[in-house]
Amino acid sequence: MNIRTEISVLVCCLVFFCLSTSGSPSNGVGSEVIALMGIKSFLVDPIGVLENWDEASPDPCSWSMVTCSADGQVIGLGAPSQGLSGVLAPSIGNLTNIQTVLLQDNNISGNIPSEIGKLSKLQNLDLSNNNFCGQIPTTFSHLKNLEFLRLVTIFLEKFLLLWLILLTFI
Repeated sequence: MNIRTEISVLVCCLVFFCLSTSGSPSNGVGSEVIALMGIKSFLVDPIGVLENWDEASPDPCSWSMVTCSADGQVIGLGAPSQGLSGVLAPSIGNLTNIQTVLLQDNNISGNIPSEIGKLSKLQNLDLSNNNFCGQIPTTFSHLKNLEFLRLVTIFLEKFLLLWLILLTFI
């Protein structure tokens, strides 16, 4: 192969690589925007606290109720007492860097999504004073970094007492 052919092959490989990686969101902000928009789409927001959540905005760190780390990763979702209703979307499980979820004192209903169990960095979870029903997902056992869990006044089926006893000794 001559040098001109080698350079052409190298340029083609670079172009192909750039095109194949640019179209899909990375594990960072792009996927977090998609996850947050999924959460928003499942919630009813009567007072507009999530109004500035816009998928056209590449920076969820500027959105209300969202907290980010110094390097721009979503680490907190806090919307207590905001009159939110609807259900908590399974896409919450795609916020892989989240450490705190505070959604207490709203009117969110339905089952607690099992996808919360994928949040390996989650430390604080408060879903109290909502209208969740069903069982606590067994995937909660994967939350090894969980330090604070509050589910008061949630109408959950069996095993609630067992979970509360186990969490007391963690």
